[in-house]
Amino acid sequence: MQKEIFVSSARSTGDLAGVFEYDREAGYFYLYRTKGVGGTKIINSLHILSGPLDFARGDISIQWDDSETKVALFLNKVIWAVFDCTLGQKFGGDYRVDERPTIPESVTFVKSLR
Repeated sequence: MQKEIFVSSARSTGDLAGVFEYDREAGYFYLYRTKGVGGTKIINSLHILSGPLDFARGDISIQWDDSETKVALFLNKVIWAVFDCTLGQKFGGDYRVDERPTIPESVTFVKSLR
């Protein structure tokens, strides 16, 4: 049985974080406010998958772009979801094996994954 997974990455100012959470049944990517007026809260979410995983925790990476205005979820080094924090938009989600994400090139960015 798959274990629960929680992966997050906060931007350098510490006010926002991209968070992937898998609870053994479903996985979601969240844009999360980590501090500020009103406390912490989920600002936005994208459904990533339901059911068992076909990837491991080590295949998950969350990266901010250089301007720290977009945060992306990478699965197996492919961007599957993006939050644009400036425009309040979200793209992608709905991961499927052997398919490609539907994210406009205008919101994707290239980062060397660690």
